[in-house]
Amino acid sequence: MSLLDNIYRKNISSDKTGRQILGALFQWRTKPFLAFVFLLTPLSAGLAYILSPDSWLPCLLLIGLNLLVWLTIKVCRTLTDIFSLNRNENGITACQIAILAALGFWIIGFVLIFDINGRMATAFGILGVALGWIFQDRVKGAAAFISFRRNHLLNIGDWIKVPSLGVDGEVTKVSLLSVTLYNWDTTTSTIPINALQSEHFMNLHNMDEGKTYGRRMTKSFTLDMEQIRPITEEEAAALRSGEHGIAALLPEDEIEAGALNAHLFRLYLYHWLMKHPHICQHPHLLVRWIDHKDIGLELEVYAFITDSKLSAFEWQQSLIIEHVISSMAWFGLQLYQRPSTYDFDAA
Repeated sequence: MSLLDNIYRKNISSDKTGRQILGALFQWRTKPFLAFVFLLTPLSAGLAYILSPDSWLPCLLLIGLNLLVWLTIKVCRTLTDIFSLNRNENGITACQIAILAALGFWIIGFVLIFDINGRMATAFGILGVALGWIFQDRVKGAAAFISFRRNHLLNIGDWIKVPSLGVDGEVTKVSLLSVTLYNWDTTTSTIPINALQSEHFMNLHNMDEGKTYGRRMTKSFTLDMEQIRPITEEEAAALRSGEHGIAALLPEDEIEAGALNAHLFRLYLYHWLMKHPHICQHPHLLVRWIDHKDIGLELEVYAFITDSKLSAFEWQQSLIIEHVISSMAWFGLQLYQRPSTYDFDAA
């Protein structure tokens, strides 16, 4: 292991920002450095000579400016990876702002070195407009990054969904131009950050952390219309008997002969959910009929389960669905099932 690698590894793992910057400075990579020396430097020298043929000082200043900006961007990119792993949001934002500042410093330094004014300034202004149009996606990305970070709309560890792009996972890295996510299907996605402004995306972090009323459950059940009817006196007496705890949840005057079994079932589910220990009554708790279809009448349960973590949520949701299905029989109801060849054969 080389001396530079030792310095890099020793300092980059420190929890002090100054030492991390020092470590990033010594993370030399031969190919990028040689590319700078053998490509960028001659080009800079040639441009400097064209603009100022009487002196090599601007050339040397431009080379120094290029080196400074290049090192700044290199260090910031390295530190962004480190800060992303440590979920250091302030460090990530500072690195991206430093990259923008370095690019702005290069433009200002270039203008000052060559004392650009008059017609030359106009020419460079036109060139700047052209470059802005060519790199408009990058400009939009930088604007989107600043907007998201200023308003705390996107952070490392957030769970976001972008339905139009098929993205559903946890944010692992946020840079000036892109967002990297670890999807729940164990794949990795990298999308332009400005796409989050142009496309609809949802940030579910607060819900996932239990900072909201809970995680929404929306399930519909299609009841067989042939089973919906008024209950008889015997059925009303059975419901009032207290079996399955129905009488404790329904007003006694509701359980009477002639009452619609579907109506009683809907009331029962509503009151059962109201007393459920894993259901929040806010912001909405609904058990309602929705659009009637030719296959039956749909009953929708709209509620918020307080267990917002995926496994706990799915477990409670499954228990609720199973209870809804099993309790239908207590009211003489059943789910609609499209007849199959087996049904016709049995008939």
